[in-house]
Amino acid sequence: MTAVGRARARARHERRTSTNHHREPEHEHPPGPVFVRWTIAPTVAGVPEVRHRLRDLLHGWGIAEELIDTLLLLATELTSNAVRHAAIRTDRVRITAAHGGAEIRLEVADGHPFRPHALLETGPESEDGRGLMIVKLMVAELGGRIDVVPSGPGKSIRVTLDTDAHA
Repeated sequence: MTAVGRARARARHERRTSTNHHREPEHEHPPGPVFVRWTIAPTVAGVPEVRHRLRDLLHGWGIAEELIDTLLLLATELTSNAVRHAAIRTDRVRITAAHGGAEIRLEVADGHPFRPHALLETGPESEDGRGLMIVKLMVAELGGRIDVVPSGPGKSIRVTLDTDAHA
């Protein structure tokens, strides 16, 4: 069972075993688009900072717990990748989270112009890019999109997911 599958099963179990029969909806969309951006130094110590800040933000937005787990995993992998591969060419890693309507977007940007081949052409025999291959497969499994877009001198890896499909 995949990490996404385990998270979904756990959420279903929690909903079935809840004693509160008059529960509020698990999440409501913010009144309009919400956009939050911050930066971290490209060091390993910044990765848990991203996870903690993103978890708090997503809880505040009322995002479903299983989707939070998935977004935290994606953010960890994308941030770790930026720290590992782009630290030599960038002084800050930029994280953006946006929520509007039924869509949530997570973006990790760095100052290195290299476009990761793992998102473009990684196969099971590849020596590098397994983490990004997992990101790509998870996003596809959830019906989302992943894009690599130019961002200043570097690039941004953008993941977009439908929040209604995961409520």
